[in-house]
Amino acid sequence: MSPTGVVVLDGLSAPKDLPMGCVHGTPWFVRQLGTRLINLIGDDEVSLREALRSAITEVNDLHRDTCALDQEAVPASTVVMIRERGGLLDYLVLSDNVLVLDLGTDGIRAIVDKRVEEVAADEMRAALQGPTGTPEHAARVSQLVTVQRRLRNKPGGYWVASTDPAAADEAITGSVDLARVQRAALLTDGASRLVDSFGALTWAELLTLLRTEGPAALIAHTREAELADPVGERWPRFKRSDDATAAYVEIGRAVPLSSAAQRLERGTGSSWGAGERSDSHTAALTAAPPDVAAALGVKTGAEVIRRTRVYRERHGIVAHSTSWIPQEFARAAPELLRGERLQSGTSLDVIARTTGRRAVKRDDETSARIATPEDRELLELAPGSAEAILMLTALFRDREDRPLEYGVDLGAPGRTRVETSDVAL
Repeated sequence: MSPTGVVVLDGLSAPKDLPMGCVHGTPWFVRQLGTRLINLIGDDEVSLREALRSAITEVNDLHRDTCALDQEAVPASTVVMIRERGGLLDYLVLSDNVLVLDLGTDGIRAIVDKRVEEVAADEMRAALQGPTGTPEHAARVSQLVTVQRRLRNKPGGYWVASTDPAAADEAITGSVDLARVQRAALLTDGASRLVDSFGALTWAELLTLLRTEGPAALIAHTREAELADPVGERWPRFKRSDDATAAYVEIGRAVPLSSAAQRLERGTGSSWGAGERSDSHTAALTAAPPDVAAALGVKTGAEVIRRTRVYRERHGIVAHSTSWIPQEFARAAPELLRGERLQSGTSLDVIARTTGRRAVKRDDETSARIATPEDRELLELAPGSAEAILMLTALFRDREDRPLEYGVDLGAPGRTRVETSDVAL
């Protein structure tokens, strides 16, 4: 995910009894391709097709000397991505991922590339015969994959992102007026099967589930359905349970304020939320103010690490965020003192990796106040304005109850905080 785009990939798995011409494997290929796509689609002058073509070429260059890239048995991936560009939402779909767009009064549109289902029809029917999990079923799936590989990235066959950059020219692409789009879901075939394979949900119901409960709930419901039909009797399929990835994006809605704790819980290795970016990064050793000293258990005025950044999205500033960190971590993790965005996760990720001390406890607090002159400067508000802001704090501690970080987020005026919890009735 980038500030203006989302990419979802699904590596094509291969039966273990079939050869592979790449020593790196599919997970490596997907990571390399995804990283390059995120970087490339940030340039509005580059079309999504051009980005995919360039990404495939760049990944080829990484392993053409070690792997047989001219073989049929090479890593491959499906692709679905969107990118905000001016007043448009660009999209690209390649192979059996699904893009679902909620166009408001114009209804819901599902953009699907199902060409893979139009080839090797006899082998596909055989592979869908259950029960799944048996040697006989595995053999039929292997036969299907063998035939599909011969038809992959060839005229009359189907197309995926692999070693041929020309596959990008075969992707389904288009643009929609951004003002028409309310929501978008990017789904791998394992995450779309409640609708297109099982018929248990409509696309509208799937979008509502994503909005109210999130991608994890969609996948959990999918797993429940799969477990209810373990051998594929009700819903014939190639695998009992398939990899599932879903990304959900609300278009045109201001990003809500996230606490330091919520940013950590995303588990993405990045503190960005959907549609966010960060800038104005600073880092330095500074004297601890009284409230920070009390939180970190040091004397007022003692040296601590202070890291700051500003989160923004297209509606403006989301929050000014400060991480106060005990000075002792400066030696083990010198990158904490660099005034730039951390490239290897959050500051707590860096501390855990370099010292082994992980955050296992936290204290959260939310308060509101009229912006002070210092708040106004940090949030780029007009001098002398009297606006209410939220202040979120989170104190992270390790297993021995030792402070690791004290996070302070100042929310820009008008930002809301959204928190979802389970309710036991």
